[in-house]
Amino acid sequence: MGSVPWSPEGGMSSAPSCCGFTYDFSLWYCPEDDHIASRISERLRKEGFQGYAEHQDQVAGTTLILTASKVIEASRVAILLLSAKSLGDPWCQRVSQWNLCHIIHCHGTKVIPVCVGVKKAEVPPFLQHLTELEYQNEFFFDRLVESLRTSRLAARRAQQALSSKEKR
Repeated sequence: MGSVPWSPEGGMSSAPSCCGFTYDFSLWYCPEDDHIASRISERLRKEGFQGYAEHQDQVAGTTLILTASKVIEASRVAILLLSAKSLGDPWCQRVSQWNLCHIIHCHGTKVIPVCVGVKKAEVPPFLQHLTELEYQNEFFFDRLVESLRTSRLAARRAQQALSSKEKR
């Protein structure tokens, strides 16, 4: 926890990673799912990924909407925990929509819905076209880690291609 790059002035640091993203992942969830979010973020950080977990890494005194917007823009992959609680929570719905809008405008990012005790039919229609992961699946962590590695590799390749093009 506390992996958020904040400047002394209280705002988010503008120092992006080598591929243009500050975070490999951002994790969005309702507070009731904190125990699951903690397990996921801890595992991903142990695997070497830089991340932001919504309710764990928020800084007191900051504006939630502004912080969410900056984190979404700075994240290569958004992970949305979809549980019975989050599906009925208006804030979770907004953050999910903002993440989806961001991937439409910013190629190279993606959203991974993680179903926690909900069925595909219960997933909001605007997310049903995305391939989700089932938290209860025995291969969940393997698939999630592989998705993040693939995304990181694709971003590096795109950055290298851009650098080669600029040198010409």
